[in-house]
Amino acid sequence: MKSRKDQVQAYFFVVGRLAAAVTHGKPDLLEAPTKRMTTGTVLGFVLAAVIMGVFGILGMFVPATGDSSWRQEGAIVMDKTSGARYVYLGGQLRPVLNYSSARLVSAQSGGKLTSVSPQALAGTPVGPSIGITGAPDSLPAADKVSTRRWTVCTRIVGSAAPSENSAVALLLGHPAGAALADGQALFVSAPGGQLYLISHGKRFRVPSRSVAAALGYGAARSVDVPSAWLNTIPQGPDLAAPATPGIGGLGPVIAGKQSLVGQIYQVRNSALGTEQNYLVRSNGLAVLSRTGAALLLAAPDTRQAYPDGRIEPIPVGPDALSGLSITANTGLPSDLPPVPPELVVPPPGTQPCVRQDVQSDGRQVPVVELLSDNQVTQASVPLGTHKTGTIADRVAIPAGGGALARALPTPGAQGGATYLVTEVGKKYPMSNAEVITALGYTASMATPVPAQLLNLLPTGPVLSVNAARQSQAVRP
Repeated sequence: MKSRKDQVQAYFFVVGRLAAAVTHGKPDLLEAPTKRMTTGTVLGFVLAAVIMGVFGILGMFVPATGDSSWRQEGAIVMDKTSGARYVYLGGQLRPVLNYSSARLVSAQSGGKLTSVSPQALAGTPVGPSIGITGAPDSLPAADKVSTRRWTVCTRIVGSAAPSENSAVALLLGHPAGAALADGQALFVSAPGGQLYLISHGKRFRVPSRSVAAALGYGAARSVDVPSAWLNTIPQGPDLAAPATPGIGGLGPVIAGKQSLVGQIYQVRNSALGTEQNYLVRSNGLAVLSRTGAALLLAAPDTRQAYPDGRIEPIPVGPDALSGLSITANTGLPSDLPPVPPELVVPPPGTQPCVRQDVQSDGRQVPVVELLSDNQVTQASVPLGTHKTGTIADRVAIPAGGGALARALPTPGAQGGATYLVTEVGKKYPMSNAEVITALGYTASMATPVPAQLLNLLPTGPVLSVNAARQSQAVRP
């Protein structure tokens, strides 16, 4: 009886004959039809194993040299394992304190950062550390340094003592808030009690409470604000009446009566429903705004023009001015508000803010607006330990953003130093145009910014190529 082995061998014999008949046309071929395929496959596996073994042994005993394409003078190199950064100078790897210093040192090579394996760095001598202590380690992207909107807000404490506890926040690129209308203003008090009227993008000093009363603000309560906030608003002229030359002397005859220099006449036009004030001068009349009239009527010297004691505008008709010389020169500043503006009291939970929209030609367009406490708090972070009253308490700069700012000492000036403002809320003076280029920017990206705004940010070290190349002692 045939065993199972015999049956298996007989089966494979029949299969072999069939395969030989199909592939070679000879069922009784002496060689197996798949012999060459089997032999080639076996030899291929053996050869692959031998090659892998050889390279494995070489990898264990022969050190790898790695890619050496990074070995270019001034190249910035980073160890992809540890994250350590170097600048390749004079055949040495020089550890660098921060990324901005690395960019400054490698200005001529383009400042490209290359990640390299530790094996590729092995064997290269390492020199002393270089760089600028305290320079920024993160630089804003070139397309995020052109913001022209700076907003300064202050939190209202509500106490009678001016604002040592008032927080000042500096926001860069923040969306605009609810702006005050042209006929509205803020009535504020600086540390020390000095009163100011904030209107038309300027601050006007109010010399005394009596002047405030003359403008209709006698019962108004001022809002205490810190100097750091107030100083960011351009200074306007004082709300004070200038001396009138020859006051109390004889003026022209008006409506058949002798006038006195310094008196104020009010012409009412019933057809148009208007009123216009005029100041009597020795040589005629001068057109007065309502603000100018209010200031002059409250001036102590005006008593000399009203011997009967009743200091008020003298009403006349339009025909009373016939034949009189009228000028616009009153001696009052031309940029005073023409009409005493309506006072706006910031509601609870809001902060008065000044938004500076800086134009490309350096002109400032200050806008007074109100933002909620939540808007300011959520957008900004505390700046850290600093001297209260001179530096902003909070700052909001978008992550990865910043500003390239050219300081304007005074409105209309050409500008002074250029600063790099980073996301950490610090400004760094840039020594020259070479530094601007080395960090990946162009001089045309610099935005003119009033010096009063830049003063709210702490100042870091000066960024220069020479300082970045200086060796730094290793601290124990």
